Amino acid sequence: MTRRHFLFSAVSLLATSGLHAQTSRMRRVAIAVPHASGIPNEGLAAFRKRMSDLGWVEGSNIEYVFAYAGGDPRRYEPVIADLLAQKPDVLYAYFGSMALTAKKLTNEVPIVFSIVPDPVQYGLVASLARPGGNVTGASTRAAELDGKRIELLREIKPDLQRVAIVVNPDNPEVAKRFIDSYSVAARKLGVQLLTVEARTAEEIPAAFDRMAREGAQGLLGTADSTHLLKMRAQLTSNAARVGVASMFVDERYVESGGLASYGTDNVDQIGLRGATYVDKILRGAKPADLPVEEPTRFYLALNLATARNLKLTLPQSVLLRADRVIE
Repeated sequence: MTRRHFLFSAVSLLATSGLHAQTSRMRRVAIAVPHASGIPNEGLAAFRKRMSDLGWVEGSNIEYVFAYAGGDPRRYEPVIADLLAQKPDVLYAYFGSMALTAKKLTNEVPIVFSIVPDPVQYGLVASLARPGGNVTGASTRAAELDGKRIELLREIKPDLQRVAIVVNPDNPEVAKRFIDSYSVAARKLGVQLLTVEARTAEEIPAAFDRMAREGAQGLLGTADSTHLLKMRAQLTSNAARVGVASMFVDERYVESGGLASYGTDNVDQIGLRGATYVDKILRGAKPADLPVEEPTRFYLALNLATARNLKLTLPQSVLLRADRVIE
């Protein structure tokens, strides 16, 4: 063996030993979940699978502790406080409002997010390139997509003049973000925006009755976790009941009968992107040094059966751009 080969082998052995040492000690990752424990979460399943692929074996070198807010933003703070009390190596608060709550409660524990429209505007990071502090993650660039959703809905329904959004007043930060963003986009297109409120599934029918009374022809979805995971069926069924054309942020709405959706792949955001950040931090990286990533791909889904029920003919230009068409 030559001296060069010997030195290379020695360095490789040391690097491998170092990596093994990094991953052999038991690490704890706390995961703050905005919804209830009984709701399936494909994103978190993908997260755990990706972490396993990266060498993190549950019960061997990593353990996960979960806390659930049950779709109630008022529970975010006690849920995060409970997780921090368990002294995790990383706190994964993938939903924006929960990450913001976590940042208010600790400036020491590394925090990772993955479902945040504008982390700088939220006050989570100083900048995308240099987050600073103890927080980093992946952005959805959702603010840019709000205008695109109205444009697509207008393309599908050319006579669109008034569109509604349903917001949860118990989650004011998310509600304000969507009201402000959709208002700007609607004004540019000469479309009126109607805001209605619903805290629970039981309040959804009254919200849609108001839409019908006030002449809304379309519905724009928001990324409020309560509505996303607890009210999906109520939102889509009531949209069909009053005959409004709906455009959501997540294709699961389209699977439940919504007309269309346009946005990022949340399974990818929560699972793959989130795991990438958590893995890097567990291996020694500092959140302040990990730039915020932004998605480069957005997905359009359409439901043809819903279009037929609304007596809408989807333009060929829209159909050709669709990533998924449900018959």
